[in-house]
Amino acid sequence: MNFMFQFVQAGLDAGALAVCCEAIFQKRSEVKAKDLLLFPVLLVLCIVPRMNFTANERVIATLLTHGSEIVPANSIAGLLFLLFSVLLLNSIFFRWRDNGDVLSGTMAVFSLYLFVRCLCVAVLAVCGASEAGLIPGSRVLTLALVLLLLCTPFYGQIQQLLQTGGVTVGIVSSDIAILLMAALSVLSFHVDRFVSYLWLISVLLLALLLLDSILLFLHRRRMQERKRIHMIEQYVPIVEELISQVRARQHEFQNRMLAIDAAVASADTLEEAKREVAALTDGIAINPNDRELLSCDSKIIAGMLFGKIKQAEAVGIHIELQLHGLFKKTAAPETEWIEVIGILLDNAIEASPKGSTIFIAGRKNGAYLELLVSNPAPAMTNTEFMALFRKGFTTKSSQEGRGYGLYNILCITERYHGKILTRNERISEENYVVFGVLLP
Repeated sequence: MNFMFQFVQAGLDAGALAVCCEAIFQKRSEVKAKDLLLFPVLLVLCIVPRMNFTANERVIATLLTHGSEIVPANSIAGLLFLLFSVLLLNSIFFRWRDNGDVLSGTMAVFSLYLFVRCLCVAVLAVCGASEAGLIPGSRVLTLALVLLLLCTPFYGQIQQLLQTGGVTVGIVSSDIAILLMAALSVLSFHVDRFVSYLWLISVLLLALLLLDSILLFLHRRRMQERKRIHMIEQYVPIVEELISQVRARQHEFQNRMLAIDAAVASADTLEEAKREVAALTDGIAINPNDRELLSCDSKIIAGMLFGKIKQAEAVGIHIELQLHGLFKKTAAPETEWIEVIGILLDNAIEASPKGSTIFIAGRKNGAYLELLVSNPAPAMTNTEFMALFRKGFTTKSSQEGRGYGLYNILCITERYHGKILTRNERISEENYVVFGVLLP
């Protein structure tokens, strides 16, 4: 009976670790049979640090209970064994290309697991739970909390943070795990000592969380600045090219105006003047898209749109612009708008047949800026629209690296408390699917 009790404890620990690993490392939303293999391997890894072997007439293996009330290990050596084993397992199981990201991700798993585990132990201990209820209760509560976090964008934000890489990400993902591992080691993994020094551990954790918040804020601002510089280098020259084209045509406009003036002055009749003016004004009007791009308040976004228009023209697709909003006046930075517009346009171009027209509309909607991209396609239901925004979901035949564009847009709208807009529209007796965002 005691062995079964210990086995169930190890199972709860392995379950919580498995949920954290899957949520942080897995890039697809659906569960496959392969994912179920993670739990039994982690179960073995949670049991091994607690094994005690005694050799008399024969070798007897027992599970140690003392010191494993908080984590599935009763020594720093056992906890390090579990850490490095999970690190190796993640590198094999999830196959991320960058080993540094795997290390940061594994440390994030342990930081999250140890933080939630210690929090549950502390809450139950403060509430007066006995040891008989504290040990299984804290493990059940830990598993419930990490599962509850699946219903929030929390894991997605961690995954996006890990993909940016860098020293800052490594520090933030590791420091809580290192602090709690050190604290548990100093306190000999004893739950009573842990509760006695709970105030000190809480102060250290709060200070660390404050430091992490500052580091993440600075990291995000630095990353946004890098993206902005990269986009300025990439897209502003395109706008300068458009402006140069318009300026070059100014000379033609001036020459045409002089010619029109001379034609009107030399015409003998009104009809003759009309014919001369019509012939001279033919083809001198500025392209409507160029006019919209020149009126856009963001040169970076205008440059990106100009590039996408040329990309669409190369495959026989026409794009019509109607931009009546100010991108620089929104809470979302230009880099986020670039990502949103780029993803929506790429999807629309890829899904549209040759010879079709894609419509892009941006307009002020109260305190929000509404951006809509419409392309011809069969009508879709609300369920089908929602499915497209799931992580890893794709309708493309090649699924490698697919299914994250619309999911990234969803993450951006949640980050800025905006909305996703989807619907069907009839334009020129043809059905168009509309994808868009509403951002403050």
